[in-house]
Amino acid sequence: AIAFARAQLGDPYGWGDAGPNSWDCSGLVMGAYGSQGVATGGHNVVWQYNYFASIGRLVPLSQRQPGDILFYSNNGTASGGYHDSIYTGNGQMIEAAKPGVGVVERAVWLPNQLLPYVARPTGSL
Repeated sequence: AIAFARAQLGDPYGWGDAGPNSWDCSGLVMGAYGSQGVATGGHNVVWQYNYFASIGRLVPLSQRQPGDILFYSNNGTASGGYHDSIYTGNGQMIEAAKPGVGVVERAVWLPNQLLPYVARPTGSL
């Protein structure tokens, strides 16, 4: 999944897009794991978090590993989920950021808005 996401670096952001030439955050996550045959629960941040919760694939944020999915929330709960990204290790992540930025690999931002659990899909690397 990380290799797929890295292959999209520089692609533009498009709200509601899931490739192949532009992406939003949950579309990139869905595409990256889908390329490995791994379901993510759909093209929506909240759906993705709830899907991984329902199949027992959440682990504490403090135990995050490369390939895990990070989730951002504006209220500290899954229902406030507004963004997700793929953790690549060493405090870095790949995300479809926003218009004008697109798909980038950069430092994890706003750690105070991360949910306390990450998703660890099967075959995450």
